[in-house]
Amino acid sequence: MKKWIITAVAVIAVGAAIVIFLPKRGEVIEVTPPLVEVARVQTHTVSRSIDLIGYVAPMRQTAAVSRAYGKVTEIKVAEGSRVYKDQVLLTLQPEEVGLTFKPQPIKAPISGVVAEVMVKEGEPVAPATPVVTIIDPSQIEVKVAIAGEYYNDVEATDKVFLMVNSDTVQARIRSKAPVVSPTTRTFAITLTPTTSSPHLVSGLSVTVRLILEEKDDVLAVPNVALQDSKLLLVNRDTIEQRKVLPGLKGVELTEILDGVEEGELIVTFGGQNLVTGQQVRTVLR
Repeated sequence: MKKWIITAVAVIAVGAAIVIFLPKRGEVIEVTPPLVEVARVQTHTVSRSIDLIGYVAPMRQTAAVSRAYGKVTEIKVAEGSRVYKDQVLLTLQPEEVGLTFKPQPIKAPISGVVAEVMVKEGEPVAPATPVVTIIDPSQIEVKVAIAGEYYNDVEATDKVFLMVNSDTVQARIRSKAPVVSPTTRTFAITLTPTTSSPHLVSGLSVTVRLILEEKDDVLAVPNVALQDSKLLLVNRDTIEQRKVLPGLKGVELTEILDGVEEGELIVTFGGQNLVTGQQVRTVLR
């Protein structure tokens, strides 16, 4: 009996609540329009680019070599030390049965930095054996391999940027391979930095951004605003879906050839499920 009483009370309470909160006859309930992010159509520079991996290498690299058979008696330099042309790097004691020779100095063929010492004291070496590698760190280049499909897109005048750590360094294309490798289906380009960075060190890899095509001062919209060649425009807080003619597509922006005018408002975020004629609230991007 108690359960029935409790159930009856609950039903009456719910019914009362519904009666209280139901709108009165003829009363209009206002629904708050959705909030969308908008931006004005403006002119921008639009770039089509590809990001690649490049490897930093010295433009000048050579090795000091022995001129006779003998043993290394003294090494006078260490890896990373700066040397000058004709500086003695190590001494070699030539050896030949029945003969005695003076110690022979092996000198640096160029000025630069010792990249590698390839022998140890007491070690025998043969004639023409490389013993010390020297590089010129002031002159570097970047080697890049690119997929063959881009061969006709890459030109010597293309803009190039090297990104290493927090630095962005400008570069130019110094050379381009005349053929695509049939084995790797890639071709090589060599870049020369035109600005400097302490982070461009031989042996490191860097991100290379190659600008294949670029247009300045064109009407463009964020890529996120363009869906199936359509934009959502806002005019007096009302949505209008409009077909447009896209042009060059970049990493973040797409050129618009026809369909919008400079200064018009387009939806950049929150436009899902919106239809023409729908009211919205806006916040400028």
